[in-house]
Amino acid sequence: MLRKLSKQKRIGVICELIGFAVLILAAVLLPFRPAGSWKYVLFPIAAALILLPIPVMWKDGLQALRQQPQLTTHWHRMRQSGFFDLLVLLTAIALVLCLCWAFGTISYRAVLQRHAPGAASVEAARLMPDFIEYNFRQDLNLLAANHTAFGVAALVIACFVLVCGLYMRFVSPIVRADEHLQIAHAIYRRVAQYAACILLVIITLFPIYWMVISSFKTSDELLRVVPTLWPDRFIWDNYPNVLQKAPFDRYLINTLVTTLIMMAGELTVGVMAAYGFSKGEFKGKNVLFMLVLGALMVPIQVTFVPIYVIIARLNSIDTWVGVVLPNLVSAYFIFMLRQNFMAVDNSYIEAGKIDGMGRFGTIINVLCPMCKPTLITVSIISFINGWNSYFWPKMVTQSASSMTIAVGVQRLKETYAGQYVSNFNEIMAGAVMAIIPIIFLFLVLQKYIMTGMSKAAMK
Repeated sequence: MLRKLSKQKRIGVICELIGFAVLILAAVLLPFRPAGSWKYVLFPIAAALILLPIPVMWKDGLQALRQQPQLTTHWHRMRQSGFFDLLVLLTAIALVLCLCWAFGTISYRAVLQRHAPGAASVEAARLMPDFIEYNFRQDLNLLAANHTAFGVAALVIACFVLVCGLYMRFVSPIVRADEHLQIAHAIYRRVAQYAACILLVIITLFPIYWMVISSFKTSDELLRVVPTLWPDRFIWDNYPNVLQKAPFDRYLINTLVTTLIMMAGELTVGVMAAYGFSKGEFKGKNVLFMLVLGALMVPIQVTFVPIYVIIARLNSIDTWVGVVLPNLVSAYFIFMLRQNFMAVDNSYIEAGKIDGMGRFGTIINVLCPMCKPTLITVSIISFINGWNSYFWPKMVTQSASSMTIAVGVQRLKETYAGQYVSNFNEIMAGAVMAIIPIIFLFLVLQKYIMTGMSKAAMK
């Protein structure tokens, strides 16, 4: 795209992109305290790089805008943009946050005067002998305790809306009038999209990076007040120490067996139930399906007590049966498969009946092959959920003979005497070994996951 621009505008685009990069760098360095005050020089440099090319960039657009007849008002043109609706929504949110800030400030002042009469701030109240800050904090309601955050959020959103509104009113007409400016702004959008994607990737992958790097650190280095992004010295002994302290092979077998059984149960029951709800004809089908969807609204923390009592009465505590039995059915997978089965035309079912297939033959030979990506996706998600399951296995497992790998990693912080120690480096090493199979599975089968999820979303 840069080749389509003139030399002056090409230089202007590059200068503005560098200016925005310098501005972001200065904003990132602002909370830190590097030696010297050079970081404050970055702001005027960024402003100069962004503002100086504007006269050269906008010259042709301004001339073209003066020559064009104005067919509609600026307000009407702005309202035609879909982004204008978003600005209206953000304005409403800013007003709500501003009201929360106002009521919170009034309540904060009232509570402060009740605990420290005559004090203008908490700092002044701390000098009073009868002021107890803990009691003051406890008496603050939600709005009063967070009134500063509400005010800052309202101010940030209002500034964003103001900048965007000014852009739509004054800059957007100039860009529309100049084809080269449209190309330049397309470059800005593309760079912004790549920058946003890179930022999201960094935010997503940083916990994994931190876990891997921490597994090679010493315990003292990991507990430093100022964290290090790279180990001072790689400690490879953390991984052998984990294998010596915990029966990881047993954890791995337990997790693999229970996960495969849960995956098979969820897949089998899901396919059968989805066939009944999609192709079956019986009274109360929709009511029963609504009950299945209602099960999605109930978290396991609500039902685990009665389920635990049932498992205990079946004498299945600290066994594979206790881990597997409550997880053999998934309402979400029933819903997902049902939506895919409904998309299969009934003519295929009728053709299977003509060929002499029964219900099971139709499911195995017709529906399952046609919904193969979704079945693979359901299987992978079920495997990942079973492998990462922590809450329920922690409730029902007590010994290493039935403990899964997620619970086993948590047990690494216990020594042989049952005392807790600060061996977070070894816990990180155990976590790294625990996620390796899941990462490998995702990398190999990510195509099927994306295909199945996209098809389920379109149904």
